[in-house]
Amino acid sequence: MANIELITPDTPREPIYQFLVEQMHLHYRRPLDSEHNKYFLQLAEQYSPDKRSSFYVLYENGEVVGTGCISPLEAHHRRPPHCVDESLWGYISRVYISPKAQSSGYGRQIYEVLEARAKEFGYTHLCLNTHKFLTKGCAFWKRHGYIEFYDMLDEWHTIWLSKELV
Repeated sequence: MANIELITPDTPREPIYQFLVEQMHLHYRRPLDSEHNKYFLQLAEQYSPDKRSSFYVLYENGEVVGTGCISPLEAHHRRPPHCVDESLWGYISRVYISPKAQSSGYGRQIYEVLEARAKEFGYTHLCLNTHKFLTKGCAFWKRHGYIEFYDMLDEWHTIWLSKELV
């Protein structure tokens, strides 16, 4: 049985950290002790509803099998050119589903929670970045109505996608 929980100060962090580090290594082949990982794992400092941000964890039989975050776009460096008021934009990040749990509908479930929370926070638009080599992820976002607005043309093949919420 799967359940999605909002991370709180009382949520045990170690299983979440381990899951995120494994996903980062699996997808990006980054060293597990890189400086970027240290920032990546600062969950409590970055996500709280009073900052219009939330971090969700999907558990299956007590094991972390998915994550997802929503935060204000204004906290990030990249802005869509069609972003007129950044306070109305949310940023989706850290959406990962364990390879063994993919094609289970868990990605959709986490995304639906993130989109509902985005609307509660007053966001009218969402954006995210992904990488072209993550073909399943790119297809997932496009199925959910996201359109590409920027290709960074970098070594990571980073693209940015956005969606207007209705």
